[in-house]
Amino acid sequence: METRYAFVARRLAEGISAGEYPVGTVLPTEFELAEQFGVSRATVRSALRELQQLGLVSRRRNTGTRVEAAHPAWETSGYAHSLRTVEDVLQYAAETRRCIQEIASEIADDELAERLGCRPGRRWLRVSSVRVDTAKVSAPPICWTDVYVDATYTELVRAQVAQFSGAVACLIEERTGRGIAEIVQVIRSVGVPPRTADALRAEPNSHALEITRRYRDTRGDSFLISVSIHPAGRFAYSMLLRRQSPASQASPAA
Repeated sequence: METRYAFVARRLAEGISAGEYPVGTVLPTEFELAEQFGVSRATVRSALRELQQLGLVSRRRNTGTRVEAAHPAWETSGYAHSLRTVEDVLQYAAETRRCIQEIASEIADDELAERLGCRPGRRWLRVSSVRVDTAKVSAPPICWTDVYVDATYTELVRAQVAQFSGAVACLIEERTGRGIAEIVQVIRSVGVPPRTADALRAEPNSHALEITRRYRDTRGDSFLISVSIHPAGRFAYSMLLRRQSPASQASPAA
């Protein structure tokens, strides 16, 4: 059964798509929308948050809710990527632009160590950045990424990462010869961390995907770990799965 706020969000999205609320205009106030749909202002606020997560509107205090796009972000400004190999992941970095927000040294406390799967006290260099689609530079960022680099490479990364367009792991591979043998990837649903919300142009704690990637060398050691936050509607993930052997599809003997 459709909830009240989902109903309001859907009706408003349909109105925006149909041109009832053109891009650049301001939606009716929360009070007016509550009267129009016969719901509470809290329900209207929840509906407007949904529209904001879709990239349809932006909300500013004292200026109202402005229509930003006629169609959801996943249709117009979302980034779709197919990943099958290490090379596909690295190509993603080449197709998007990194905008560095902060570079800082980190010593893993218990919480960070658990998050990264490392021992407490391990030293890292953290490079925090947002990724933007180079073909749609005015669209909201695709993601926020914290890249944790083994402290061994602190001097190298601090000196060269701003001028290097590829993945940070590629910078290390090209400059030091420490190759990427495999990437272990974990995807889970989270809320947008408040510290990243403004840069992502997203609501704090709104729906997002967190993608953690551990870059391992030929010995299986992780020398770089990235944690990316993709707000809802910003990123589509495609993966091809195949059966190992046609024999597995055979019918059992009669």
